[in-house]
Amino acid sequence: MMKVILVLVALSVGVALSVGAFAEVTENDIHYFLWNSRTTRERLWPNNFGNNIDNSAPLKILMHGWTHDITSFWYPLVVDSYVRTGHNVIALDWSSTAQLPFPIATDVARLDALGVHIARFIIGLSNARGIPFSRIHLIGHSLGAHLAGFAGDNLQRISGSRVRRITGLDPAGMQFTYFPNRDRLSTDDADQVDTILTDAGPTGAGIFRSIGHVNFWPNGGIAIQPGCAYYPCSHNRACHYFNEGITSNGFVSRRCTTFANFLAGLCMLNPQNIMGENVNFSVTGDFFLITNMQSPFARG
Repeated sequence: MMKVILVLVALSVGVALSVGAFAEVTENDIHYFLWNSRTTRERLWPNNFGNNIDNSAPLKILMHGWTHDITSFWYPLVVDSYVRTGHNVIALDWSSTAQLPFPIATDVARLDALGVHIARFIIGLSNARGIPFSRIHLIGHSLGAHLAGFAGDNLQRISGSRVRRITGLDPAGMQFTYFPNRDRLSTDDADQVDTILTDAGPTGAGIFRSIGHVNFWPNGGIAIQPGCAYYPCSHNRACHYFNEGITSNGFVSRRCTTFANFLAGLCMLNPQNIMGENVNFSVTGDFFLITNMQSPFARG
């Protein structure tokens, strides 16, 4: 039922955009919270980055999806995994936009404006704390994946440089499936872009196309993911797979043209890759794998 509602709402974009979708976005519409071995959920501000960022550690920046906020289901999982492995983690709360009606929240002009503010924050933080863009990784779920793309694109426009990596966790589909690179997450937005697709397809919440340098299609990339019995389990499963992949190299994947060919064993001699933190970006393309129904999801 929720998917049907989302599709109907998405179809009304043309009407909704004429009513306030281009309202001004300010830097105060985005809140930033820091976790690392020194601090927990410390509020950061543009031009005031506190004293607890470890400038010797990599930085992960998390962006939730539509309807979510700082309490998003996947934040605690990923924050804990990264903090335990010695990272800085900044989780965004952009709920002032994310909790607006879908056609307004997904307006490209609004997302682009948010991306400008996030890019300026990252540039200021990098300059103030000496963390190079090469150690910055943006991770977004659903609509947050495209927001990460807008942030990466604007950072490049403003600074002339790109962040090292963006990971899209089942990037939102709907109209984004048909948008050009500049209006969604794409390989133009970072040196390395990977995606995990778990609810793709005409009726899915996720995008139904390859938009990264490396794209993972667990269980074919569509609902119903093994162990899921309700929406949005399959859409959210990308976050659980990614979290497990922070500390595991068990998501061994095989490059292939289709899931059917993968299941038929026609790609057994093709290159492998690892879904998760340790993606090999020297081996690009579409990769398929099978997962377990419950954690641990990786089969090795």
